Amino acid sequence: MLEAQPGDLVLHYSGGEVRAWSSVLEPAYDGAPPFEDPTTRWSSDGRVLRVDVEDLDIPIARDEIPFELRVSENSTRWPFRTDGAVKQSYLHEVGGELAEWLLDRLGLSSDVAQNRSWPVDRDARPELSYSGDRQVVSYQRGEQSSLRRALFGRRLVDTCALCGRELPVAMLVAAHIKRRADTSIAERRRTDNVMPACVLGCDDLFELGYLTVSRAGIIEAGPRRRPMTSELASVVGGLLGRSCSFWDESRERYFAHHRRFQRREAERYELS
Repeated sequence: MLEAQPGDLVLHYSGGEVRAWSSVLEPAYDGAPPFEDPTTRWSSDGRVLRVDVEDLDIPIARDEIPFELRVSENSTRWPFRTDGAVKQSYLHEVGGELAEWLLDRLGLSSDVAQNRSWPVDRDARPELSYSGDRQVVSYQRGEQSSLRRALFGRRLVDTCALCGRELPVAMLVAAHIKRRADTSIAERRRTDNVMPACVLGCDDLFELGYLTVSRAGIIEAGPRRRPMTSELASVVGGLLGRSCSFWDESRERYFAHHRRFQRREAERYELS
C-alpha cells in the first residue's frame, strides 16, 4: 500500500467479482479507520489510501479472467494462487499480460495522446494495484473517465461542440450541459448530458455563462456580461450565431436548464 502513488489504478474485488476501479488520489498515510462498521473489528490504527472510485456497470467474474493469465506468475505480490483462486489480502500488484487484459476489458487502455496530462513516469509495463475484500473510502468523481470514453472512444482527435475546432481529445473535456451539481446520480452517468468542449476557452465560456445555446441550437451571448474585456468580447462575438453540434431535441432540456441557471446566477450576483 505504501508504494501506491497518485494516478495509480486500483481494481476492487469482492464476492468473486471485480466490481469497481479507482484512481489513487494521494500516497497512503497512517490513520484511524475513516468509517465504522459494527460487523467488523477494526484496529484503532491503520493506513488510509484515498481513491476516486467508479463502480462497473457489469462486474467481471473471477472465472471470466483467463486461467492462464491468473496463474501466469507465482510470487507473493501476485493476487492469484496457483489454483487460480484469489489470495485473501489487501493489495497486490498486477502487471504484464494480465494487466493488459484487465485494462482492455475495462475500456481503460488508451493512447497517451488522449490524456489530459502527461502520465507519471513509471515503468513502461502496465501495472495495476489489486484490492481484495475490504472497504475503501471513495471521493466520487469517477464518472468523468467513462463519459470521456463514451464521447471519444479511441479517437485521438475530435471536434468542440461550440467553436467547431478539430482538436486533440487531450484538449477537450466532457462538459456537463446541465450543471453537474444539479444532476442526480443517475444523470451524472448519462452520456446525453455532456458534450465535448475545448480548453481553449469554450468550456469556461459555457460554464461561466458568457455563452448559452438557444432553443434552436444556436450559440447566443449568455446573461453574464461582467467582468468583460475587449479581448473577451471579441472571443464571445466570434462564436455567436454558430450551431452547437451537440444540440438536439432530446438534449434541449439540459440546455434549457443551463439557460435558466445562468440567468438566475447573473441576476443574483449582478453580473448581467
